[in-house]
Amino acid sequence: MKKLEENNKVREITEEFCINADIAVKEIINSLKENSETYGELIEKIEILKKSAIWDEKITNKQDGRIYPHNTTNVGSGKSVAVYQLSESGKEEQIAQLEIPDYKKLEEYYWQEKEICLDYTYIDEFEWLGDKAPYEVEGNPYREYEKITARAAIFYSEEPKLIHLMQLKIQSEDLDFSYAGFYNLNLDICDITLVNGNVEFSDAHIIETEISLGGIECGGSRYFTPEVSFRYIKARKSKILTMLMTQSLSLDFLCAKTEETEVCLDPLPKTFENLCFVKSNISQVKLSNASIKELDIREARFDCLELLRCEILGKSNLSGSIKRFLFNDCINTNILRIALEDTEEVSFEDAINSGRIYFKDFPKLVEKITEKKNEQLLMLKENFRQLGEYDNEDICHLHYQKAKTKEEKRYYIRGLRRLLDWISGYGTKPCRTFLTIILLILIFGTAYYVIPCLQYQGVSGWLECIYASAITFFAVGYGDLFPATLATKMVSLVEAFSGVTMTSYFLVLLSRKVIR
Repeated sequence: MKKLEENNKVREITEEFCINADIAVKEIINSLKENSETYGELIEKIEILKKSAIWDEKITNKQDGRIYPHNTTNVGSGKSVAVYQLSESGKEEQIAQLEIPDYKKLEEYYWQEKEICLDYTYIDEFEWLGDKAPYEVEGNPYREYEKITARAAIFYSEEPKLIHLMQLKIQSEDLDFSYAGFYNLNLDICDITLVNGNVEFSDAHIIETEISLGGIECGGSRYFTPEVSFRYIKARKSKILTMLMTQSLSLDFLCAKTEETEVCLDPLPKTFENLCFVKSNISQVKLSNASIKELDIREARFDCLELLRCEILGKSNLSGSIKRFLFNDCINTNILRIALEDTEEVSFEDAINSGRIYFKDFPKLVEKITEKKNEQLLMLKENFRQLGEYDNEDICHLHYQKAKTKEEKRYYIRGLRRLLDWISGYGTKPCRTFLTIILLILIFGTAYYVIPCLQYQGVSGWLECIYASAITFFAVGYGDLFPATLATKMVSLVEAFSGVTMTSYFLVLLSRKVIR
């Protein structure tokens, strides 16, 4: 085994690690070097040190590939920490050097209602109850601040921590968590008034974290209407909740990417002005008790999209890959466009449609309807009738009748209904009725030819038997052929009755198709 001092890589790794480090860190590394026997042992110790080293110096803006401003926070401690992430190759790379806040100073600023800026800070194992008596609303007046921001900050905790902000009034700018990182937290934000701003979580990384928003009131900004933004977020094993909104807001999840993440939106009693999920990829989205003026879900991917007791007030677009789509106990009052791919389950249980619903590839979608089929199919059938989409109306009617047949307990009625399905597709397929007519003529004609007791006077060959069957079926009665036996007379009466019935039925179905 070569001694550590003989390995040239030792010098390289120590020099690389000591860049931007102070004398104390260099001394620590030299000590590790002296007490390590092998290169591998030193590397292991340095890797541990890299993840935990804190420098007693101001934040620097000299970083590899990325520039971070220094002295951005007003509650800093003067210490900074290096932040690493794994590259695509699995190598740890330093991406930032963030300041550590002075938590005592942060607390003082909060209770004194001073401006709080946590931009570009590393907030480690932090737990905060933003009011000493958070649920005694009447006894706690709103605290007023000029601004509170935590842009590009990292909130990290080994064990779940609660950060609770309540009853705040922010005069200027957004409540800004954009580009921030949340790891293993419960972030509870409620009863917040933003006079001239919005709530921003754009481009945030949310890992094993629950974010709860309630009672949010935004004044908007110069460029944006009042909204809560989760644009371009990346989330994993997390949950995002909204509830009891005091103002009609817009929520934006544009291009959000998540894994094992649930989004639950319940604004009762207010309305969502706009809900945007364009090009988002979210595990599960649940909307309940919401009045939505505009819902836009173009090119989205969901494992489950559930709307419960919602009202669609404006033009909305639902498209993309949604494995489970539930539109239960909802009301549509405007134009709703649905274009779903790879769908495994669809439900419109107890839904009411007073507007118009347009479907793409409805024949593929109707097979996915599960619970309470009859009610859903009747609603959709009426929708297609009003739109003039009669082919889709017939599809709904066909599946409705098939569902009723399955529910029928009397076997003879169920048999008759299945016969009707075979003959005409419950009145939706006149071509099938026409083929049935041809088949009956052939069957009766073949019977006249094969069975000895069934004979027509003057008929000798099979084709002449088919001719006799046809004129009997259509009740033409040329008089050139007539039954020779009593049995033939009885069978011909049955055929004539069948012919009149089937011909009339076919003409009705055909005229219905042509007239529509």
